Amino acid sequence: MRHVLMVLILAVTLTACATGEGPPPAPLSPAAERGQQFVVRACAGCHAVAGREASPNAVAPAFASIRMRHTEIGLERSLAQIAREGHGEMPPIYMTDAEMNDIVAYIESLGPVAATPGHDGDLQYTSVGGAAPI
Repeated sequence: MRHVLMVLILAVTLTACATGEGPPPAPLSPAAERGQQFVVRACAGCHAVAGREASPNAVAPAFASIRMRHTEIGLERSLAQIAREGHGEMPPIYMTDAEMNDIVAYIESLGPVAATPGHDGDLQYTSVGGAAPI
């Protein structure tokens, strides 16, 4: 009986690993939730705003890669510049200081990411661990 129970526990554990199920992601802070809502509304047309997707516009970086390239202060400065001037193909996007702080909180909540080669040879970034999905 004990052997059967051990086999069942092992089977359930291996099934969870095979399906990618792990511990549930940590809940977003209120600021990160507001930031998530903003980026889904204003940015997701061009950018991948969650950690496990490709950007709809191939030249628009995924937010997971933005997270890897900027510190919190760097994100704040970049968002302020985008609000004033836009960036590359991106037009200026009106954001209040509070909205910029919320966006930074959301991007920071994406957590660590892993870079893997994509089908086109470019690096693809995916969330690892407790990052909250959209």
